[in-house]
Amino acid sequence: MKIGILGCGNWGSVFGIMQHNNGHEVKIWEYDKERAEHVETTRNNEPFLVGQNIPAGIHVRSNINDVLSDVDLTVFAIPSQVLSSVIKAINASVPTSKYYLSLTKGIEIKTLRRPSEIIGDLDAARNRTYVLSGPCIANEIIRNEPTAVVLVGPDQAAAQELQHQLSTDNFRIYQGDDIIGVELGAAIKNVMAIGCGISDGLGFGTNAKGALITRGIVEMQRIGVQMGAKARTFWGLSGFGDLVTTAFSEESRNHILGKKIGTGKNLAQASREMTMVAEGAPTAKAVNIIADRHRIDTPICEAVYSILYQKEAPKKAIRDLMSRPLKYE
Repeated sequence: MKIGILGCGNWGSVFGIMQHNNGHEVKIWEYDKERAEHVETTRNNEPFLVGQNIPAGIHVRSNINDVLSDVDLTVFAIPSQVLSSVIKAINASVPTSKYYLSLTKGIEIKTLRRPSEIIGDLDAARNRTYVLSGPCIANEIIRNEPTAVVLVGPDQAAAQELQHQLSTDNFRIYQGDDIIGVELGAAIKNVMAIGCGISDGLGFGTNAKGALITRGIVEMQRIGVQMGAKARTFWGLSGFGDLVTTAFSEESRNHILGKKIGTGKNLAQASREMTMVAEGAPTAKAVNIIADRHRIDTPICEAVYSILYQKEAPKKAIRDLMSRPLKYE
């Protein structure tokens, strides 16, 4: 396949390298012209990609039309909060692809839309947008460590073609049937991962993290079912699988952000120390709006939101969680 990837960050670069090694022709778009020229010339994409160069066969360009011209698959690997602006900028000019694939995990704060819904603003992408999600720590994938993910979209035959085209010996792709659940699981687990990072930063052990993960899945289900998802999806790769990964991995940006906050930094301070965007921070805002609008009980998400945006002390937020009225599981 000919693949055009929008986003030259950590995951976009790694996905591009993986598919290049998988025999596909890959081009990557980097919005910053100077950076694109640097990566194209030196093949060095630090700080987003450390210890691994971009192969010579992958072209990196700042002109989006160059990247998306004559491709079978357009891949979105850009932060959820800038996705709309990119779509608006390219809607009138980009050539049409056969398929569109979202690797983005988040919920747009202004509209509360999922990435596939935003991509659907592209006339050519309507009814041709697919989502790939699951436990995807990019640095593990570039080291050829195995993982499994789920692919969902509007057409089963097309999803099956993408499944076979994009799978590798160490990157196993399953098909799913719940695009709402997959995207919401991928987004909300980042909020939970920040909470787990905060717990680690406070010095708590695995008991606390196990409780956060288990009760976090319940909150993810509550939100998902209210929004039209299937409850079982949240126990799959894009929910439970991805949550466990991001809750424990020292290479997870959301876990890292939470850990910094747990050790005493505020959101602004922690974010300044991050190389990459931790999607869970803006997603916490979106989830708070959804929960309020639909009157959904989400105490963990609410605690993370209050720590991030209302300056509540992490220890007090934990005490409030633990002192809630006792109830059945």
